[in-house]
Amino acid sequence: MKKEIITDVPNNDLPYTVEVRKGTGVEEFAHWYNGHRDYISENLLKSGAMLFQGIQIASIHDFDRLTELISKKFRNYVDGSYPRKKLAGHTYVSTEYDANYRITMHNELSYSVKWPTLLLFGCIIPAAEGGETPLVDSRRILDRMNPDLLKEFEAKDIRYVRNLHSGSGFGPSWKETFETEDKKVVEKYCNEIDIQYQWKDDDHLKLTHTRPSVREHPVTGERVWFNQVDQFHPSHFPQEIYETLIMMTDGNGEDLPLYVSFGDGTPITEDIVREVQRTIDEGVVERPWVQGDFVVIDNMLVAHGRAPYKGKRQIVVSMEADEIYNQVPVS
Repeated sequence: MKKEIITDVPNNDLPYTVEVRKGTGVEEFAHWYNGHRDYISENLLKSGAMLFQGIQIASIHDFDRLTELISKKFRNYVDGSYPRKKLAGHTYVSTEYDANYRITMHNELSYSVKWPTLLLFGCIIPAAEGGETPLVDSRRILDRMNPDLLKEFEAKDIRYVRNLHSGSGFGPSWKETFETEDKKVVEKYCNEIDIQYQWKDDDHLKLTHTRPSVREHPVTGERVWFNQVDQFHPSHFPQEIYETLIMMTDGNGEDLPLYVSFGDGTPITEDIVREVQRTIDEGVVERPWVQGDFVVIDNMLVAHGRAPYKGKRQIVVSMEADEIYNQVPVS
């Protein structure tokens, strides 16, 4: 029975919070999870994210074992836009981005055509200060968005640009991004998911592709804001890094590690990006991590970010895949 091991915590819409009986190990919790998938699916589709508090997740091995027991198919981080180290099996460090900076809200790999269905986060060591993983409902972003701006995004789509070095430079290399040193493997992957690629001097790689700004959830049919326009925009970089990169590229945005424009090539201004960020941030929910927290996020319904932090922090993630989420035609 459901109540034998958990207690629903009322009045918590995002994330839907569940307290697990103290002392529950990963094997016992996984057995319960697998036996109550209808309950989980129902609440996950309503809220977009579920938090299970109090599981005995004390190590990377514990987390990797838990996710292995409840998931059958995982998505790797090939084509990711930020550095992320694989720790074990299908478990990655949540991010290696500088602890001093905030990571803005995003749906994982939303610029791709192969994104994770669910994100499974575990807290092994919470930060001494900060380090929260804020959440926001991607459906409500559309409700709050300036109608004229939303219309423009939907009509024009979004063009993403990445410039990847071969081993020395800012951001991940193409070898890290595609988890290979074989150019033919990279080219095959790009051809399969409609990414235009160009090999440049010094073994650098330029990638461009156009994607929608809004998608439809394949199960609920709801429309969601699903893109990473602000994370690819130059204004996303910390000011000192942004100024250095602009000097290095002689002001040419197309040569930055990350760049974005409308699908027709017209610029997306900093004012537009700031308006998008303000709209998203209006709905953000944030809570401190506690050791043993396990969070399941529907990657289309809810976007996530990361607050700056101090001290050691070990938040890990696995990405569950389901092909139904990746059958949306490429624009």
